[in-house]
Amino acid sequence: MAKKERAGTAQAAERQRERAKNTAAEARAKSAARDAQYLSAKTRGMQQKAQAKRG
Repeated sequence: MAKKERAGTAQAAERQRERAKNTAAEARAKSAARDAQYLSAKTRGMQQKAQAKRG
């Protein structure tokens, strides 16, 4: 019985490590997407300003 409990605890710890990895990967992906959106919005704004100066 004790062996089963230990094995279950190891599996739970492994699942928790996997969840932590997934959470970290999701956070990195969201951050990268946010950066790309920010840059595209920034360049779009710069283009609009330049167009307004010309027009």
